[in-house]
Amino acid sequence: MYASAAPAVLTTLGHVPRPVNGSVGVALGLALLSTACYAVSAVLQQREASRATVGGGLVWQLARRPWWCLAVLAAGIGALLHIVALAFGPLSLVQPVGVMTLVLALPLGARVAGRWVTRREWLAAAVVTGGLAAVLAVLPHSAHRAHLPPTELWVSAGVVTALVLALLVLAVYLSGRATPVLRAAAAATCFGFASGMARLAAIGGGSLPVIVGLAVVGAAAGLLLAQLAYRTGGLGAPLATQILVDPIVAVTVGIALLHEPVELTPARVALGLLGFAATAGGIWGLTHRPARQPETVGAAS
Repeated sequence: MYASAAPAVLTTLGHVPRPVNGSVGVALGLALLSTACYAVSAVLQQREASRATVGGGLVWQLARRPWWCLAVLAAGIGALLHIVALAFGPLSLVQPVGVMTLVLALPLGARVAGRWVTRREWLAAAVVTGGLAAVLAVLPHSAHRAHLPPTELWVSAGVVTALVLALLVLAVYLSGRATPVLRAAAAATCFGFASGMARLAAIGGGSLPVIVGLAVVGAAAGLLLAQLAYRTGGLGAPLATQILVDPIVAVTVGIALLHEPVELTPARVALGLLGFAATAGGIWGLTHRPARQPETVGAAS
């Protein structure tokens, strides 16, 4: 999520050396470590956000919690590991490993909550993982060099802001299971836009202060909205939603602003649609939050 700009940066730069001997194993190992960091970060964010009180300012409360600060640090380490992994292996190998974040986060989050992962959750996670892998395989990852005027940057920021506000308003009217999913989608939209701006910065696509400023605002807004989603929606559905929507928004920004090539062959379209449908169904399945299991006698005493 937070490092979704990293693939774009390294793919665009193109001059990153890629060792041949043992590079695949190194890239895969680093990608798995990065995924583990993201899983830990997501679990800690959800844990701390769910414990925050209603009043007093959510961000201010979380910023004073050591475990939440550790979650942000874990996300940063995950981003660095992701970047290094891309120096040893191709994007087609490293990026799909990110979908394992959900699979790792589910048992870890259940352990923290003092329960077991249900069969329904494992099935939904498997469907989400397969669907996400299909969607990521279809998305383009190359960018043309372009220079955009500030007007286009601000217009794109306005469009994204309108989309985020629409999702948040819809979350108010659609209460229940849909609310945290829509908030997570809003957060992922902000993250994806920040990734797109980072991609522009990497290729010198416009005014650097404007691009960096938009990227920072987008990432900060996404972090805040993610806490709102975790606060009421548990871990599985908000995390899966972010993993799905983030790269889609980032790629959409690349297509719209950088005119990235899209190979819309019938097979790729079918694969993408099937993957998206499977992911959506799995996310909806993860919105069912199991009741907390009763404490054991030993634990109660």
